[in-house]
Amino acid sequence: MVVKDEGRDFEAIPTGVLPAVCSAIHDLGMQPGFQGKLTHKLAIVWELEERRTLGDFAGKRFTVCEKYTASLNERSNLSKLLEAWRGKSFTPEQREGFEMSALVGANCNLNMVENTNKSGKTFVNVASITGSIKGQKKMEPEQPGYMPKWIAGLINVEAGDSNAPEFDDDDIPF
Repeated sequence: MVVKDEGRDFEAIPTGVLPAVCSAIHDLGMQPGFQGKLTHKLAIVWELEERRTLGDFAGKRFTVCEKYTASLNERSNLSKLLEAWRGKSFTPEQREGFEMSALVGANCNLNMVENTNKSGKTFVNVASITGSIKGQKKMEPEQPGYMPKWIAGLINVEAGDSNAPEFDDDDIPF
C-alpha cells in the first residue's frame, strides 16, 4: 500500500498569546498514558477570540483542545496548568478534589506555539496559560460543550462501543 499526503488543509491556528474561554471539559476515561499504562484522562476545550476566515467554518472561533492526566498531584501537568490559570497554588484541601466543570466559561490567555514533529508536520499547541488580564473583555463560549470527533472517538473506544465513529488524525484541526 502506498500512502501519500492527500493535501487536506486546515486553516492554521494563530500563534502567540491569545484570549480564550473554556467551552468544555470532557472525561476521556481510562486511556493509554506513559509507556502504555492506563491512566484517567480528560480533555479541556477552549475557544479562541480569533475567528476562522476560510471554508465552512468562516466566522467561527478557532477551538483548541489539550489532553491531561486527571490528577492534581503537585507535579502533574494539569495541576501546573490550573495553578497558572488561577494565579495561585492549590491548598492540600483543594487537592482532595477540584470540580473541573467550574472551568467552563472561565476566561484565560493561551500562549499558542507552533511546533514541527519528526516527520516535518507542523502543528500548534498550548504552551502555557495565564488568567485574564485586568480589564480584559470577558468572552462567553459560543459552542458550550463542543466535542470534536477525535474526543468522541476516544470516549467511545474507551467505553467499548464497537459502533464508535471512525476518526483519523485529519479530523484534528491542528
